[in-house]
Amino acid sequence: MSRTSTEPLAPLIRRWQRGWGLASALAPAEESDGALHVDLGRPGRKSERIVLDADQYPERLRALAARVAAAAEPDWLTVPTNDPERTVRLVRDAGLMVDPGHETFMSADLTAHPAPGAWAPYTARLSEEHVVAGRAAVFRAHLAAPGVTRAASGIGALVDTDLVVHAIRTEPDHRRRGLGSAVMGALTERAREHGAKEGLLVSTAQGREMYTRLGWRVRASVVVARRAP
Repeated sequence: MSRTSTEPLAPLIRRWQRGWGLASALAPAEESDGALHVDLGRPGRKSERIVLDADQYPERLRALAARVAAAAEPDWLTVPTNDPERTVRLVRDAGLMVDPGHETFMSADLTAHPAPGAWAPYTARLSEEHVVAGRAAVFRAHLAAPGVTRAASGIGALVDTDLVVHAIRTEPDHRRRGLGSAVMGALTERAREHGAKEGLLVSTAQGREMYTRLGWRVRASVVVARRAP
């Protein structure tokens, strides 16, 4: 059985979702039945239910999974968990299809986070949007090169003292050159200037190695499931 942390997940998940929603320009989530309900309105992904306490309340997870399986619209179920094997069994028993290769919920102490910069021929550009009152902003980092509009990019949403990192991407022709780390460095450095102390993100299997090298630690696995076609 795979376990990554015994710390409570629900408070961290709420904080991460606020930043993820801000970075993705989504309406605020509604919380009920032990999950955050997010309206995405996308083809094949109308809404998403992010479960808060799956490990502590498996029956609640089972009920949520059954509700997604019976939904008229294509809904997703996202489950941060320290017991992914049991979680997969529960959601499959409810009739959901589980994505192969779990994602990973991670956090980092930003006060010690490295900030590697871009190097020639790449240059970094960072824009900033203050989107709501108080300490909340969205940062967008882009790396370019002569003749290349975008070699790598990423988004960071600052909410209070949390930086939620989202959509870090390096274009195929520019991979394995450390550009993802440079994007992370640009976002982290700007967020620290605004008082950020902790970083939160959900990583794909491909991105986890880079984040680990930068000092991020695993808090939980993330099981993603949806209604079968």
